[in-house]
Amino acid sequence: MSSFLDRLRYVFISPEIVGLVIPFAVYASFPTLYDVLVKPMKENFGFGLGATALPVGMLVFNFNQSYDMLSLKGRSKILIEWPDYSILKERVIASFVWCVIGALTCIAAVWMVAIDKLPQLGVAMMVGGILASAIATATIALARFSLREIIGED
Repeated sequence: MSSFLDRLRYVFISPEIVGLVIPFAVYASFPTLYDVLVKPMKENFGFGLGATALPVGMLVFNFNQSYDMLSLKGRSKILIEWPDYSILKERVIASFVWCVIGALTCIAAVWMVAIDKLPQLGVAMMVGGILASAIATATIALARFSLREIIGED
C-alpha cells in the first residue's frame, strides 16, 4: 500500500507539478507577460526548437546519471539489497517521464505559436515543460550527489 501512496505522491504532489502549473497560473493572471517570448518564437523557428531541445537534453543527462546510480557494478551494486531500491528506480523512471512530458509540451507550444493559436498559452506551456524537466533533472542530480556521499564513491 505504501508503494501505491508513494506513486500517487510523486505523480500528483510533486515539485514537477508545481513547476508545470506555475506558468499557467501566471498566464491566467498576466497573459500579456508571455508576449516577450512570443515575438522571438514567431520570428525565429529555431528559438522554439532550441527550447524543445532543453527537456531532451535533460532526459539524456538523467539517463546518464541514473544509469550510474542504478548500475550493478562497483560500489553501487550494494543498492540492489537496499529495501527502497524499487522506489528509487520508480522515481528515476518518473524523472524520465517528466522530461518526455516536458519535450512533448514544448513541441505542442512551438506548434501553437507557429499557427498563431493562443500563442501566449503556448509559451506558458513551453515554460512549464522546461520547468518540470529542470526540476526532475535537479532531483536526479541531487540524488546522485547524495548516493556518492552515502556509498563513498569518488
